[in-house]
Amino acid sequence: MARLVLYFDVFRHPLRVDELASLVGTGAEAALHAAAATGVVVHDGRWVWRRGRPDDLARRRARAEEAERQWPRARRAAAFLARLPFVRGVLVTGALSKRSAAPDGDVDFLLLVAPGRVWTVKAGLHAIRRVLPEAAREALCTNYLLATDALALPQRSMFHAVELATAVPMFGPEACGALLAANPWAAERVPGWAFPTERAAAAAPLPSPRLQQALEAASPTALEALGARSVQGFWARRYGWLPESERARRFQAGPSVATNHLHDFSGWVNAEYEARCAAEGVPS
Repeated sequence: MARLVLYFDVFRHPLRVDELASLVGTGAEAALHAAAATGVVVHDGRWVWRRGRPDDLARRRARAEEAERQWPRARRAAAFLARLPFVRGVLVTGALSKRSAAPDGDVDFLLLVAPGRVWTVKAGLHAIRRVLPEAAREALCTNYLLATDALALPQRSMFHAVELATAVPMFGPEACGALLAANPWAAERVPGWAFPTERAAAAAPLPSPRLQQALEAASPTALEALGARSVQGFWARRYGWLPESERARRFQAGPSVATNHLHDFSGWVNAEYEARCAAEGVPS
């Protein structure tokens, strides 16, 4: 339990007792008392935080209120994404999935797409976002796409385990359930993880079902190759200042995965988490 509290301390994010219990799973109450006995964790019956950081409570409350205001925007964006061809599952990730948001924050999504269609979807979204106003673009941050035949995450860090455990399924219960089953390793870091796939609604069809059917029936080879060249070429031009090896690490570009995280956020978070564990004498 102390590990999870220290992880969320990276974000100055005290947890409600019920939030922490859902992540810890069985034996959460006993684990909370044991963690508090070490002095690393403090709780007041409702909130849990790292010792010496009580000022973060006011910030967390304010961000929770902002998150409530932003959820309608996230639902509208998720409904739009779910109607796109080849999209089989839509999950909200990032800060909003943890009931936390800044007034100018974006909405992060993990998309699960049909096999052989990752770069078709990525390129289509890239084109759509480029013509949208900034506010709309910020509501459609699809930074992670996975094909439904390769749902095991290639990264297995604390960051990725928590992102999986706190993801909020919006559409595609079958694909979201398969994502859960494909990543049992996450339970080693987040013992209670299991998002409620039954809440993922069925997506309404596109206004033009014939267009949808035609796209779904089209051969993926040409579209995938075009999409991959388009997006990866854009990355190479815009981020050419990054060494190629570093760009390859931050921008994953495989046949079943497309991610773009310019600032290596996960690397920074994992390093900060490890530092906190070392400082408190808690195994990471």
